[in-house]
Amino acid sequence: MMIRSMMILGGLAVWLPCAQADVWVEGTSQPYERITISSPVEEIVESVEVEEGDVVEKGSVLAKLFSTREKLEVKRLGHMIVKAEEDARTARELFEKKIKSRSNLLEMEAELKRLQVELEMAQYSVDQRVVKAPVSGTVVYRLKDPGEAIGRVEPLFEIINASKMKLVFFLSTKHLSILKEGMEVAVVFPELPAVGEQKAKLMFVDPQLDSRSGLFRVRFELDNQTLKAKPGLRVKVKLPETENGK
Repeated sequence: MMIRSMMILGGLAVWLPCAQADVWVEGTSQPYERITISSPVEEIVESVEVEEGDVVEKGSVLAKLFSTREKLEVKRLGHMIVKAEEDARTARELFEKKIKSRSNLLEMEAELKRLQVELEMAQYSVDQRVVKAPVSGTVVYRLKDPGEAIGRVEPLFEIINASKMKLVFFLSTKHLSILKEGMEVAVVFPELPAVGEQKAKLMFVDPQLDSRSGLFRVRFELDNQTLKAKPGLRVKVKLPETENGK
């Protein structure tokens, strides 16, 4: 709303516009990322390496599934490849000496390549049974213990990354004219007065208006490296009041 003041000039009352007031709008805070980590295979959980509340780095091992059979397959194929490499080497020497045909050489080399592909597949099967964190963050849910069975794509963990926060607000159309992607605004967390005002950047303005409420969604991004703000807290954003206050 535009605030005006009155001055007396030459006996006439004149209304003068004053500085625009700011308004505070309440919204919600969300973690930058929330990831549910599922098992890629059906297996038994061998060990769990983390607890709820642990902070993990991307690539950290979270759990291991039983993989004895898969590891033995890798070992078996490794032995077979050693023999196949020797067979291919011998076949090349014999071909170069014109003792064996080219088809024999190609057969030995094809067998070697086949075994090498099978080894890659077997190693991949082993790697699938080591569950790693796809992002850095905090483990908020651990859903299985050692010895329990887990199905394919069944959830094992949930991790949130709150080093950055998404701040979501629903605003009236009167704010559309003042919002520009990339603009910085002040935000506060009412439950955390000691944190004080923080700066957040506007990242997204929903192009679609909600037909029922007449509001549109915006998302700001807040740097939260110190993890002082917690996802789920109420947050308020300071916006300049529009000129006509409508």
